[in-house]
Amino acid sequence: MVNEGRNLEERDGTLEQQSATPVDASAPAPPAIPTDPSISTHPSVLAHPSVSAHPSVSAHPSVSAHPSVSAHPSVSAHPSVSFHPSVSANPSGSAFPSTFAHPGDLTQPSSSGREDLSTIKVSRRRWAVVLVFSCYSMCNAFQWIQYGSINNIFKYFYGVSAFAIDWLSMVYMLTYIPLLLPVAWLLEKFGLRNIALMGSALNCLGAWVKLGSLKPHLFPVTVLGQVICSVAQVFILGMPSRIASVWFGANEVSTACSIAVFGNQVGIAIGFLVPPVLVPNSKDKDKLAYHISIMFYIIAAVATLLFILVIIGLNTGAFYALSTLLNRMVILHFPGEEVNAGRIGLTIVIAGMFGAMISGIWLDRSKTYK
Repeated sequence: MVNEGRNLEERDGTLEQQSATPVDASAPAPPAIPTDPSISTHPSVLAHPSVSAHPSVSAHPSVSAHPSVSAHPSVSAHPSVSFHPSVSANPSGSAFPSTFAHPGDLTQPSSSGREDLSTIKVSRRRWAVVLVFSCYSMCNAFQWIQYGSINNIFKYFYGVSAFAIDWLSMVYMLTYIPLLLPVAWLLEKFGLRNIALMGSALNCLGAWVKLGSLKPHLFPVTVLGQVICSVAQVFILGMPSRIASVWFGANEVSTACSIAVFGNQVGIAIGFLVPPVLVPNSKDKDKLAYHISIMFYIIAAVATLLFILVIIGLNTGAFYALSTLLNRMVILHFPGEEVNAGRIGLTIVIAGMFGAMISGIWLDRSKTYK
């Protein structure tokens, strides 16, 4: 048997084989393909799978060669010589993805068209949107805890029990349970903007209703205002993830969520800190009414401003319980320490704020979701 490799090398590294089918004489002569040193001509060694035998050779497995030449032990000496299936005869009809002379010359199909079509451009307004939401979430959270942080003062002013004042905070949790699923449905049905407007409007309305409760006998009015704010909270708490997914890119979602939740935590922190400062412990109910009105007016003005801006532009339960009862727990053991009770609440929330921000940034970078 004649060694095919030697004959091929002597013919300038090209295969001069005759195809079983006629070849167009007008077709340009195929270029010479350099011999890859990694290709062995020994019968026991297969040709490199990425190497094309010759562009002019038919893709059909039966390729005509010299009658006396056998290309492989498994190939008959019959004029119709069959190449080993690992060698592609025609680049366009290769059984392998690519059939060029060298692995370095491999090319991949261009996907730039698909990438261009799938690119999502995020709006520059996204940071303003999440900031406005964070602010009115902060306003709502402040209204949740403003009674609990000075429980003893409101108890004296309205002449009710401490438990009744606690209910002004617990009503937030009470309304959340039955309204969670309906509000989630409304979010899917009417979209993000309508739900944001509704939540901000209810938050603003509740703040103004409370201004009608500046007399000791008007406790039911302040309850009504707080109930309205608690309904607004259901709309607010379901929005951070939706805002992040609608307005932000895939690498910013967790950061946007953390910023949105950050506002809620800031509101609680301010709710612990500011009410004890604005409403001092006094036995003069007229003086108390004056200071309470200042606090109510401030929060109503902030809620209204945020509403206008919206128009143009597992440890949670334990934390809420602690926040609601913190003032009572501190005053029971340390009478007259309302300000320090507020500072304790502030410390708890600030620690959580840093944790939320760090976690959001870390998740965006590491993608280590549970």
